[in-house]
Amino acid sequence: MKSVNSWNLTNNKLHQLFKENNEFISIKVRGNTWEPITRWLRFDSRIFRETTSKARINLYDIESLAEIYNYRSVRWKAKKLTPLPTKLIPKSLKNIFRKIPIVKELAYELEIVFYKYSENVSQHLISIVIPARNEAGNKELLINALNKFKNIPNKLEIIFVEGNSNDNTYEILKELKENFSNFFKISLLQQTSKGKKNAVVEGFNISSGETLAIIDSDFTVDIDDSIAAIMESTKNKNILINCARTTFPMEKDAMRWANYIGNRLFAIFLSILINKPVSDSLCGTKVFSRKFFKLMKQNGSWDSKSDPFGDFTIIFEAANNNIKILNYPVRYYARKSGAPNISRWIDGLKLLKVCWIYMISDI
Repeated sequence: MKSVNSWNLTNNKLHQLFKENNEFISIKVRGNTWEPITRWLRFDSRIFRETTSKARINLYDIESLAEIYNYRSVRWKAKKLTPLPTKLIPKSLKNIFRKIPIVKELAYELEIVFYKYSENVSQHLISIVIPARNEAGNKELLINALNKFKNIPNKLEIIFVEGNSNDNTYEILKELKENFSNFFKISLLQQTSKGKKNAVVEGFNISSGETLAIIDSDFTVDIDDSIAAIMESTKNKNILINCARTTFPMEKDAMRWANYIGNRLFAIFLSILINKPVSDSLCGTKVFSRKFFKLMKQNGSWDSKSDPFGDFTIIFEAANNNIKILNYPVRYYARKSGAPNISRWIDGLKLLKVCWIYMISDI
């Protein structure tokens, strides 16, 4: 990734930076509060002289120019809070302060990351992981989804991960694998541990597609919306499609009141921590590239057991690895059969722990 300080750039160097077609560009700028102050302290202002010696570039100037050259911002973050030495302050404490809304707006130094935007609908292989536990009652919904998958122009790989159900979910998945194997490659795993995160991990660990999708087997997210989200994700490897159930009115009884409130509070909290809007923090339907998957594998976050569902890990690591998070509104329905396989309060505490880990990190 090309990294530069805006205050060292000339006009030609700034334009050339975007003309070089780097995949990622990181640019540091002075915060809007500090930019005039630093110039005044150097007497580098029209107040004191006929012309200035350094460029006056702020965050919004950079964002505007980047768009002209077909770059999209991933996000910006506070890099340095003050020009004063802070070596005696613990790094974890500085990381927390850099994420506080009012404080980060007044930061001395900001960093913004851009990625080169390209929209190429690729015909590469798509891997769809479907975790399933005690979902025998949703067999018809699963058959409907598999039939609709036939309309996807790309080659598909379907990976069922069965979570040691108390009903005949495994037998149903085995039957569907036999019935639909002529249309796409289908794998069926039986989970070696517990929890949705582990199921998703085990599924993707044997996947081979360039686009990776997670779809819950209760199919409470509209399957047509899920397919549309998958196709959008094939256009660029530097994006994460985060499906959002809370944008439009959902079907009655689709989400319990406490779950809804918890989800909204977590969405606000995550948005603050990564400085990027997150509409729905816990929607199971997410789509991303193999490139992003490899980054999570390399830094160990993918195999972490702290996150019970994997949703927070994916969102935080997208921000951490400069992957653009795009919220995709979907229709959300009540369960047709069975009950959610979650423990609301215990899992909520685990999610708070995940937030704390990233809050004190240099994300």
